[in-house]
Amino acid sequence: MIRHIALFRFSDAVTAEDIVDLDAALGKLPALVSTITSFDCGMNLGITGGAWDYAVVADFASQADYSIYATNPDHLDIVNTVVKPMITDAARIQFEV
Repeated sequence: MIRHIALFRFSDAVTAEDIVDLDAALGKLPALVSTITSFDCGMNLGITGGAWDYAVVADFASQADYSIYATNPDHLDIVNTVVKPMITDAARIQFEV
Protein backbone atom coordinates (compact mmCIF):
# COMPACT_ATOMS: atom_id res chain seq x y z
CA MET A 1 0.00 0.00 0.00
CA ILE A 2 1.18 3.54 -0.77
CA ARG A 3 0.54 6.34 1.70
CA HIS A 4 0.56 9.93 0.45
CA ILE A 5 0.90 12.81 2.89
CA ALA A 6 0.65 16.47 1.92
CA LEU A 7 1.27 19.25 4.43
CA PHE A 8 0.32 22.89 3.90
CA ARG A 9 1.20 26.24 5.44
CA PHE A 10 -1.51 28.84 4.99
CA SER A 11 -1.07 32.47 4.03
CA ASP A 12 -2.05 35.04 6.66
CA ALA A 13 -5.13 35.93 4.60
CA VAL A 14 -6.79 32.51 5.06
CA THR A 15 -10.01 32.67 7.07
CA ALA A 16 -12.05 30.11 8.98
CA GLU A 17 -14.51 30.13 6.05
CA ASP A 18 -11.64 29.31 3.67
CA ILE A 19 -10.79 26.27 5.81
CA VAL A 20 -14.42 25.09 5.67
CA ASP A 21 -14.29 25.43 1.87
CA LEU A 22 -10.99 23.53 1.76
CA ASP A 23 -12.39 20.71 3.89
CA ALA A 24 -15.44 20.47 1.63
CA ALA A 25 -13.40 20.47 -1.59
CA LEU A 26 -10.88 17.90 -0.40
CA GLY A 27 -13.66 15.79 1.09
CA LYS A 28 -15.02 15.25 -2.42
CA LEU A 29 -11.84 13.53 -3.61
CA PRO A 30 -12.65 9.96 -2.47
CA ALA A 31 -15.85 10.06 -4.55
CA LEU A 32 -14.02 11.57 -7.52
CA VAL A 33 -10.94 9.31 -7.56
CA SER A 34 -11.79 5.63 -7.29
CA THR A 35 -8.21 4.55 -6.50
CA ILE A 36 -8.27 6.20 -3.06
CA THR A 37 -8.68 3.47 -0.42
CA SER A 38 -8.50 5.75 2.64
CA PHE A 39 -8.59 9.54 2.96
CA ASP A 40 -8.32 11.96 5.88
CA CYS A 41 -7.55 15.64 6.12
CA GLY A 42 -7.66 18.35 8.72
CA MET A 43 -6.24 21.31 10.59
CA ASN A 44 -3.32 21.08 12.95
CA LEU A 45 -4.52 21.01 16.56
CA GLY A 46 -1.59 23.12 17.72
CA ILE A 47 -0.42 20.59 20.29
CA THR A 48 3.25 21.05 19.32
CA GLY A 49 5.07 24.10 18.01
CA GLY A 50 6.59 24.40 14.57
CA ALA A 51 4.02 22.17 12.91
CA TRP A 52 2.33 22.60 9.56
CA ASP A 53 -1.18 24.10 9.37
CA TYR A 54 -3.04 21.36 7.51
CA ALA A 55 -2.51 17.75 6.45
CA VAL A 56 -3.91 15.36 3.86
CA VAL A 57 -3.33 11.60 4.22
CA ALA A 58 -4.46 9.26 1.47
CA ASP A 59 -3.82 5.57 0.87
CA PHE A 60 -3.63 3.67 -2.40
CA ALA A 61 -3.27 -0.02 -3.21
CA SER A 62 -0.29 0.57 -5.51
CA GLN A 63 2.00 3.17 -7.03
CA ALA A 64 -0.05 2.96 -10.21
CA ASP A 65 -3.19 3.82 -8.23
CA TYR A 66 -1.41 6.79 -6.64
CA SER A 67 -0.34 7.95 -10.12
CA ILE A 68 -3.96 7.90 -11.24
CA TYR A 69 -4.83 10.16 -8.30
CA ALA A 70 -1.86 12.47 -8.85
CA THR A 71 -2.86 13.12 -12.48
CA ASN A 72 -6.64 13.04 -12.02
CA PRO A 73 -8.20 16.23 -13.49
CA ASP A 74 -10.63 16.65 -10.56
CA HIS A 75 -7.78 16.37 -8.06
CA LEU A 76 -5.65 18.83 -10.02
CA ASP A 77 -8.55 21.27 -10.29
CA ILE A 78 -9.02 21.28 -6.50
CA VAL A 79 -5.28 21.73 -5.97
CA ASN A 80 -5.06 24.60 -8.46
CA THR A 81 -8.26 26.47 -7.62
CA VAL A 82 -8.69 25.83 -3.88
CA VAL A 83 -5.41 24.70 -2.29
CA LYS A 84 -2.73 26.73 -4.07
CA PRO A 85 -4.37 30.14 -3.53
CA MET A 86 -4.43 29.46 0.24
CA ILE A 87 -0.90 28.23 0.86
CA THR A 88 2.59 29.63 1.12
CA ASP A 89 4.35 26.27 1.30
CA ALA A 90 3.67 22.57 0.84
CA ALA A 91 5.48 19.32 1.54
CA ARG A 92 4.60 15.95 0.05
CA ILE A 93 5.77 12.41 0.61
CA GLN A 94 4.72 8.98 -0.57
CA PHE A 95 5.91 5.81 1.13
CA GLU A 96 5.07 2.14 1.33
CA VAL A 97 3.17 0.86 4.36
